[in-house]
Amino acid sequence: MKVGMNQREKSFDIAKGIGMLAVVLGHMSIPAKMGDFIFSFHMPLFFLINGYFFKKKEISDSKYIITKVKTLILPYIMTCIFVIAFSTLFQLRQGIGMTGILENAKSWILAALYGSGTFTHFLKWNFRIIGAIWFLLAMFWADVIFHFLLKSKNLYVWGTVLSIIGYFTAKIVWLPMSVQAGLSAIFFIQIGYFIKQKNMLQIYGNNKQVFCLSAIFWGIAVIYSGKLYMVGNNYGGGFLDVIGAVSATFLILKFSKFLEKKCGKIAELLSLYGKNSLIVLCFHLVELNTFPWSVLSGKFSYPTGLVVVFACKVIWSIAMIYVVHKITLLRNVYCGKQKSKR
Repeated sequence: MKVGMNQREKSFDIAKGIGMLAVVLGHMSIPAKMGDFIFSFHMPLFFLINGYFFKKKEISDSKYIITKVKTLILPYIMTCIFVIAFSTLFQLRQGIGMTGILENAKSWILAALYGSGTFTHFLKWNFRIIGAIWFLLAMFWADVIFHFLLKSKNLYVWGTVLSIIGYFTAKIVWLPMSVQAGLSAIFFIQIGYFIKQKNMLQIYGNNKQVFCLSAIFWGIAVIYSGKLYMVGNNYGGGFLDVIGAVSATFLILKFSKFLEKKCGKIAELLSLYGKNSLIVLCFHLVELNTFPWSVLSGKFSYPTGLVVVFACKVIWSIAMIYVVHKITLLRNVYCGKQKSKR
């Protein structure tokens, strides 16, 4: 997931790596409380970091939008193509006829056009969910809108208003292309932006009281609020979910700095995962929607099957990082045309 990190800070890459591992694990059959723990931070973390590194761009609005189309929408489209291709291959292997294959492809195309990560009904139509890459659509809307909000003297007022609009309209109808998820995500982006503008990480980063309060707020959010589903604008704990997510991100960044200093090899692997989080997300979506993981997990008792499948998913995503960086077309789509960095 690209979050506009103009100057690489390794601890943020490590934090993103932790976040991506949480995303992969969160899409598996895990205990409910583990799910509550993961969902309390894994998506907000990326929007908060995005806001932290957000800067006013000295380019035209149209050029900025085109840039975001290239870095977020183009990977979305390419990933949808991969999903259709992989699902078709698996269907051919299963001996499914051409009619079934075409119907499957059609359903994925419609899912891509609707772009929902959770809801399947819009007006009189029903769609299948597109899955984890709803994030790319939400980030696109949030980035573009926040770019325009930076021109306003009332940045935080308008950002909050738009986030509230996204939250409440989602209770009425879920619009295509995860627009409302993007609107509500603006609130996390502006929090990250505010933290950077006020140098709050530098001022409070080593404050023990802040550390303890963050741990308390995160714990309360996990125990009492339930799952935070940014994918559908479901904030069961209300503002407590927001406080918990910000607190969790702060603690994960602290832990990431610890890993950077004390656990070099682990830090390097997590940093690799974090730097390439967009690739990891997209190809996680491919395996999530097309690979028959239940066949593999069924060969083991629980939780051994869970661990084996999780390990395979991580190995797959790391392999795809290297594949993408080696193939020019894929590198241009998922990394831009800059020099490959791993």
